[in-house]
Amino acid sequence: MLRKAHVLAALFATALSAFPAGAAMSTGQFVARANTLRAQGFAALLSPDFQVLKDEARVARQQLRAENDARVKAGKRPIACVPDGETIGIEEMLDELARLPAADQRRPLKDGYARVLSRRFPC
Repeated sequence: MLRKAHVLAALFATALSAFPAGAAMSTGQFVARANTLRAQGFAALLSPDFQVLKDEARVARQQLRAENDARVKAGKRPIACVPDGETIGIEEMLDELARLPAADQRRPLKDGYARVLSRRFPC
């Protein structure tokens, strides 16, 4: 269950990439932009786009957390069952997002997160 806010927060605390403020980002856009900055190494942290991506990731995490809470309150199965203390590092999450099928790449970033977490931590 996504009951640990810090688990999801840690997933993208150091995410790399960018997208215009206020725009919804697809999973594929997120991965493409992240990989562009990822290739720059630590220099990407100095990019003005870095904060924009962090904000996009934060919003996606909040949406996913809210969706999961609503599912649980409605008596439905949680999106994922993340064991206490488990995390997915940013590199691994980006790699898993990149491996999602094309249909999932077109979906919102929140849905990409959900797909990766549900595969990694099924209930």
